[in-house]
Amino acid sequence: MTDRLPPTQRAALWIAAAAFLGLAGTAWLLREPAREHASTVLDPAHIVLLRTPGGFLEVGAIEKAEEFGWSARYNCPLIDCPRLLRPTISRIKVRARYVYRLPLQAEWKLHPKGDHYQLTVPPPQLQQPVGFDTRDMEIRTTKSGWLSPPAAANQEAVLRHLGPELARRGNDPAYLEAQRANAEKTVQEFARKWMIEQGRIADLPIRVTFAGPSPV
Repeated sequence: MTDRLPPTQRAALWIAAAAFLGLAGTAWLLREPAREHASTVLDPAHIVLLRTPGGFLEVGAIEKAEEFGWSARYNCPLIDCPRLLRPTISRIKVRARYVYRLPLQAEWKLHPKGDHYQLTVPPPQLQQPVGFDTRDMEIRTTKSGWLSPPAAANQEAVLRHLGPELARRGNDPAYLEAQRANAEKTVQEFARKWMIEQGRIADLPIRVTFAGPSPV
């Protein structure tokens, strides 16, 4: 068909074709390498998915007699008040119950690891406010002098700070570590129960790891 075209048009067509081929070759040479990324696929043959009822699972509790004090004193700008006006000290003693729980995700994943299943769950959290028994609660107030701060106001202060102080102690690393063994056992029992209820074969022991730094 190009033979019927005038020589000038045939030359233009050949130049355009050559330019197109040149651009295509340049694009091929300058192409970026194919991007690769890892694709994670959960193999049903190597993982056990357990549905949970949601909410929170209570995993451990500690009952402990706690005692702390609250001191009030006057401060004076020109004289040594602490020597002249002695403080008022109130001490409170209660039996506290620290409850630890962890949130239940929609699914738990049990990974076979040779002779056991590995289960990773969030670390236990302290339930707040911390409960305590008022039946045997004791409050003692000591006034060192008749010019000391009033006892009633100091007793109100010690009661007002009781909740935050118990929460601080319940989150102490030593308290968290004390309930860790019971928490692991509770999670193991819960996971095994749900495996059986959902028709799974619970033929291997379950080892529990809490996702988060160790409290101590």
